[in-house]
Amino acid sequence: MASVLIVPKAGFRIVKGELKSYAVKGDSGNEVAREFCPNCGSGIVSRLAGMPDVVAVKAGSLDDTSGFKPTMSIYVSSAPRWATFAADLDRFDKMPG
Repeated sequence: MASVLIVPKAGFRIVKGELKSYAVKGDSGNEVAREFCPNCGSGIVSRLAGMPDVVAVKAGSLDDTSGFKPTMSIYVSSAPRWATFAADLDRFDKMPG
């Protein structure tokens, strides 16, 4: 599970240090680059080739999460049986598109 914020790429920057990354193929067939802290391994962002103008920022990497308000749950078809979902969020079996 990952809680992410989708933000405009033009308004996003790393203010300290450099991230390491690795790439995987997403469900769409497009590349997904996962970027992480090289010191502790914490995931920070994902960059989606199919959505080049945005960055998916991991909510857990934020200093202040008070402004984070989830709006949907995706990939619910592959969630473990014990996973629960907020009743007021839209749900999608896969990435909506």
